[in-house]
Amino acid sequence: MKLRTSLSLAAVLFASTALAQTAEPTKNDPVPRPKAPEWTDADSNRDGYLEKDELIPYPGVLKNFEKIDTDGDGRISQDEYAAWRDHD
Repeated sequence: MKLRTSLSLAAVLFASTALAQTAEPTKNDPVPRPKAPEWTDADSNRDGYLEKDELIPYPGVLKNFEKIDTDGDGRISQDEYAAWRDHD
């Protein structure tokens, strides 16, 4: 009888651990930051700026394009990118 109780308890603990690992994030969980590419990877035309078409493979950065482009010139400079990457 004691062995059966121990096995049942072990099964419950295993199941609750498995469920906890697959649970949806709560509002208290930190929101993962979009992966920021290395500058040399994203600046495919090597002009020293990032344009929207270069950021298609990086949707997290593209989504924040207007926020990152602080001078509003339609492209992201290395300084603008570094400020966003290091601050947010």
